[in-house]
Amino acid sequence: MRRIELILQELEKSAGNTGLSTQEIAESLGLTRANVSSDLNQLVAEGRATKEIGKPVLYFPLVKVAQLENFSFDNPSLQMMIEQARAAILYPPKGLNMLFYGETGVGKSMFANLIYEYACSVKKTTKHYPFIHFNCSDYANNPQLLMGQLFGVAKNAYTGATEEKKGLIEEANGGMLFLDEIHRLPPEGQEMFFTFIDRGLYRRLGESNSERSAEVQILAATTEAPESALLKTFQRRIPMVIKIPNLLERTIEERASLITLFFNQEADRLGIPIKVSQNSMRALLSYNCPNNIGQLKNDIQLACAKVYADFIVAHKKELIIHSPELPTHVLNGLYLQVETRDIWTKLSQLHGKYLTFNGTNKVKLLQENKPVQSVYQLIDSTSQEMQHLEINQEALAKIIDTNIEEYFQQFSTVIDKPVDFQQLKNIVPVSVLEASQLMLELSEKLLKTKISTKVKHALVVHIYTTYTRVRSGEHLENTKLAEIKKKHPEAFKVALECVVLLNASLDIDIPMDEAGFIAMFFVYNEEEPSAKQKFVRVIIMTHGASTATSMSTLVNSLLGVQHAIGINMQIDESPATVMARLKTFLIESNTKEDCLFLVDMGSLNNISNEIQKELAIRCRTLPLVSTLHVLEATRKAVMGHSLDEIYRDTKQVSLYLQPYAEKEPSFIRHSEQKTVILTICLTGEGTAKLMKNILEKKIQFQEDYIQILPITLLHAESIEEHIKKLQQQYTILCVVTSLTVETDLPQFHLYDLFQTNTIARIQEIVDIELSYATIGETLKEDLKYVDSDTIVQDTKLFIQTVADTMEINLNVKVVFGSIFHISCLIDRLISGAALEPFPEKTSFQTLYQQEYQTLQQLVKPLEEKYSILIPEDEICYLLSLFIHHNG
Repeated sequence: MRRIELILQELEKSAGNTGLSTQEIAESLGLTRANVSSDLNQLVAEGRATKEIGKPVLYFPLVKVAQLENFSFDNPSLQMMIEQARAAILYPPKGLNMLFYGETGVGKSMFANLIYEYACSVKKTTKHYPFIHFNCSDYANNPQLLMGQLFGVAKNAYTGATEEKKGLIEEANGGMLFLDEIHRLPPEGQEMFFTFIDRGLYRRLGESNSERSAEVQILAATTEAPESALLKTFQRRIPMVIKIPNLLERTIEERASLITLFFNQEADRLGIPIKVSQNSMRALLSYNCPNNIGQLKNDIQLACAKVYADFIVAHKKELIIHSPELPTHVLNGLYLQVETRDIWTKLSQLHGKYLTFNGTNKVKLLQENKPVQSVYQLIDSTSQEMQHLEINQEALAKIIDTNIEEYFQQFSTVIDKPVDFQQLKNIVPVSVLEASQLMLELSEKLLKTKISTKVKHALVVHIYTTYTRVRSGEHLENTKLAEIKKKHPEAFKVALECVVLLNASLDIDIPMDEAGFIAMFFVYNEEEPSAKQKFVRVIIMTHGASTATSMSTLVNSLLGVQHAIGINMQIDESPATVMARLKTFLIESNTKEDCLFLVDMGSLNNISNEIQKELAIRCRTLPLVSTLHVLEATRKAVMGHSLDEIYRDTKQVSLYLQPYAEKEPSFIRHSEQKTVILTICLTGEGTAKLMKNILEKKIQFQEDYIQILPITLLHAESIEEHIKKLQQQYTILCVVTSLTVETDLPQFHLYDLFQTNTIARIQEIVDIELSYATIGETLKEDLKYVDSDTIVQDTKLFIQTVADTMEINLNVKVVFGSIFHISCLIDRLISGAALEPFPEKTSFQTLYQQEYQTLQQLVKPLEEKYSILIPEDEICYLLSLFIHHNG
């Protein structure tokens, strides 16, 4: 355990209500006073401890306060209310009374409990500090009983009062009294509170001569506007009035935080982990919840109770909530227009279909701006992973160098977006943040350039990890230091100045190796990466008065961009004239981006050779253009894909558009063929086998159906030809290589195998292939008018095209569901059977207008092949299937 953590542990164990001095901790742990003092101040800066000025200075762990800070961080719309409440607790000498008001279910009681926990922490009293919760509405129809509950009852105060009875004020003496629904307190009851609030004195019901005293801080809550529900004289005596916003006024991230809290509470109560599907989460994040947090909690409890009953009765192994288990009004959240798409895009990328709540974990439902992974963490994790595989040191160094290169390249390839430096205060101590900002100012001055906010963010986090490593005595050698000095002398010189500044500001001794890492941030910094990033141009050239421009306009509209360019040609226009117009256009554009020409017929097929020769612009040409070709090419181009990648993927569209082609599509599996994953090495058999071993450990597959085949190729120029030969013997799912190869197959690099998302993607490819292998046989008995094997092949291409075009994450459930649905749909359409109308079709089409229009285009080849017309309702059902089961 690190020294600073040992000191915090000692604080939590021994500080109690009196605190500990630096000397006491140093003697207890056998550490030097200087080190203990430095770490204690660091804990205070990080918000994990507090200090009380005096002789000596006393330190306390900040456990409960941290709970309030976490709540504040998770609920930014409540930060002002939390600051008000915090001020009321700390106000001398005994704090201020508070009134919370807001709609039913906004969380007033939860807020009161949180404030009480905070008060317990900061007051540090050794006395009993009670918290009494009373709902005034329970006795609203009997004012006498209500007052008796609050102030107590004297003996013989009324018939039946045979003995003295304490009131809640007396029980709350020395602590807090939380009066919920205080607007149900009658006017005479409010008046009785005046004396108590003003002087701390009260009388029991039935007492007239004696007065009692108590020290109680009043927390009150109401659903009514205070000015109309409470006496003005009463309002004046509660100076701190705090409005709690309703659920609609709070951010979607806050709602996600509450859902996490409530599921963890239920998991604690049941003593069983609870798994929740993504669709269930989407519904809970989206549905209309008029009774606010209280209703949200009740709906979650109801869903948990429902599946728990099934869990017990059916003896199930896991407690899983799927969307059908949710109440109907919650399930309707999947179809609401309000912010639904934004919510879905914010859902975090999960390793599986479910989020698991075990009562203690902090599941992040939504994506957020996470601190960039430290280069040290990258080196450590890669080193540990590769050493576990017993790879030699030379190969290890090469892989680490590649990973470091990629780590720094991420800061030059991503479009710059503003970063909220205030958020870094929750991660980085103030002292480190201030030193980092000084370093950034110095760097920009010396480099005479602006540093992008993305690089700034990464550098601050990097400096913090450097700071913690140096303080803990850890050292990491930069194996590329000499190379960095030689290749980037100016950046390295500035980095050395930064190290000097950081050493002085933070009182540490940063080694020279670190200057090499800092220099690499400067090297890969881009002031305006979005402007410098080059995108492949997509140019459509077709005969006809408006054919090309119509396709470009449609695709640009569907994708929400202005990227595809249409050039119309007259039927009688000569190829030479067309070429001259194209050259003029490219020269006047004054750009050198790669170009993909999508053309309609033979006379244009050779334009790329001439353009490349005369204008030195790299380009390729695809004939027989269709709207789907343009859509695929433009979508990939604006995503930043290379010319070769776009050409390869757009060419695949032709297979889908030619279902009657004589050539058998590559996805059809011959009965004698085996299905394989290729691992290819260009330098020797060892690496190919290493990749095979990694895959066998990390993915699950049936060895009797899928094999991993290691291949060694010593001549890179023969790879493409060799793979084509292998495709005659095998069905190849994907290729894993140590170097990039030319192939249309899905391709992964060796270093990708150490990324969780890459392994998950390969697993998906395997799972989906297995599903295709078995589903045709299953469908035979259900289909009367179409051949099951043929429809599976056609549906597979359709699903893959939809997934690529609409950027949908394919998984086995989507594949199975889609094949069954589409196959049965086509069978029913051929038979003329009646189809179900889609509920609220018009509003659904409006909400997903772009996706609907795209899917209308994508189904046309199926309609043509099977001579059917897929109605609008069924397109809506298909779109709903893809959208609601994405990921």
